[in-house]
Amino acid sequence: MKKLLLLFCVAMMLMTGCLGKSIEDKLAKDLKSKDAAVRLKAARELGDVATAEAVRILLLNKEDSDFRVKEEIKKSLAKIDKRTFLN
Repeated sequence: MKKLLLLFCVAMMLMTGCLGKSIEDKLAKDLKSKDAAVRLKAARELGDVATAEAVRILLLNKEDSDFRVKEEIKKSLAKIDKRTFLN
């Protein structure tokens, strides 16, 4: 029973991102996608994550070739900035 509980806890940690790659790593990879829709979604989600790492990733990708992705990156950075000053 203890082994089953331990296995369940490890599985939950893997699913929630406590172990393995962070959500920022996945979204950074998505920002490198050839598909603009994937990059757009990643930029939006990084704005929701709102961590220092998310800001760094957004700043590194602010010169995207697609104007929609550029605008979403700007919106995400502004959203993070507003949260910082409101908290």
